[in-house]
Amino acid sequence: MSNYKRVLKHLNKEELSTQKVELAAIDDLKKLNNTYFSDTDSANSIIKGLLSDARRAESKIESALKSVSKLESLVSKVEQSAKELGVNPNNIKELQESSVALKDSREYSQILSKIKKFISSI
Repeated sequence: MSNYKRVLKHLNKEELSTQKVELAAIDDLKKLNNTYFSDTDSANSIIKGLLSDARRAESKIESALKSVSKLESLVSKVEQSAKELGVNPNNIKELQESSVALKDSREYSQILSKIKKFISSI
């Protein structure tokens, strides 16, 4: 009988240690799940902010590009008028600034395309 009791004691210890390991594994799962959901919640908040900022930038760039499209025809008229009056167009500050705006608008047009792709990908 004493051997039988020793075997039972040994079995109970093994069962308890197995249960402890299983409980520890469940605790690890719980911690990892909490970390995952906490991190993805934070990431979602950041993504919403990025998306909002991207939409605002998109709107501003579109507005700027509309101004530039009107600017192109007006630059030609001002240059022609300046020449007719005998004024060097290069001496007109607004024409110089318009030239910069026209060059910049090409870059902003490309940026706008990238922003639109970013927005549509989310």
